[in-house]
Amino acid sequence: MNEEIPTVEVAENTDVQIEGGDISTSTETQVEAQVEAQVEAQVESPAETQVETQVETSKIESLLDVLGDIPEAPNEGLIEALDEKTMSNLPDSVKGLLKHVVAAERQRFSQKQSRLDARQAELDKQREEIKKLNDEVIRNRADLNKVFLDPNLQELLKSADLKEEDMADPMSPEGMEQRMDKMVAERFKRFQEPITRSAQEAQQMAAYREFVSKNPKMEDMSFKTEVRDFMKAEREKGSSVTLDVAYAVVERNRLVQEQQRREESARRQRQEASRQVNRSSMSSQNTSSKPVPDWVMKDGYGGLRGNAARVKYLQDNPKALKALRAQQRRG
Repeated sequence: MNEEIPTVEVAENTDVQIEGGDISTSTETQVEAQVEAQVEAQVESPAETQVETQVETSKIESLLDVLGDIPEAPNEGLIEALDEKTMSNLPDSVKGLLKHVVAAERQRFSQKQSRLDARQAELDKQREEIKKLNDEVIRNRADLNKVFLDPNLQELLKSADLKEEDMADPMSPEGMEQRMDKMVAERFKRFQEPITRSAQEAQQMAAYREFVSKNPKMEDMSFKTEVRDFMKAEREKGSSVTLDVAYAVVERNRLVQEQQRREESARRQRQEASRQVNRSSMSSQNTSSKPVPDWVMKDGYGGLRGNAARVKYLQDNPKALKALRAQQRRG
């Protein structure tokens, strides 16, 4: 899950711009990895580790021993000679044994499936909890970023950009105060920058997810790749487009391409129908002894092949059908 974090621009109108591969945050990646590790390390519950009800009792085992060596894997050759009649003629006791073994196998499969379903449900629950935690982290970062964006605080941070020549004499009370303010502002700025950057990334990721939730086509890898490639091509041209604009362009291009494919398919069908009509016309004028031309059986007719094409041709060409019947009467 080492996916690179996309570059996303979020303005007041929530325009988003992406770059890179699949979308993921470092927080999500870490938590997802923890979940996967937990799943890998997960041992069967005490109920699973308890000795299951023994289906193959000593009696059954002794009965199966009579069959001799049983292969490790199913072998189609063992049942090749069997049919329904052979099975129906088996003694009731043998049928009972087979029913018991089949029922036991079904029971084991059902129990295993139930355990898998329970584990999957637990995974789904953990992923949902991760999503909630991630959303909470995003909200907390956004709230913290709002504190740093307070106008009074931003005014204070301007002291970090003061140049030496712009400050009063360092030995004067004013100069000393300016330098103290500058030092505090620089330290606070260093503390603020990574938090602000993280909050912005979280906000951008939230905007991207909201966009995907409203536009499910972004879940399709090929569609998302087209969107990303379009945005990359536009950047290389020196222009920049937002995610929603790129999405609309790719969606429109796909619709146009699909329309073109349908039109091309319809055109080919019309051409094929026209060729077959021409062949039928030529055949009706043909005095050949063959009522059905050879090309009908060879190339097909009306989308059909073989005898079906022959029948279709005769249905569409009454004269050919009449000639065939006359030929058949003549023997």
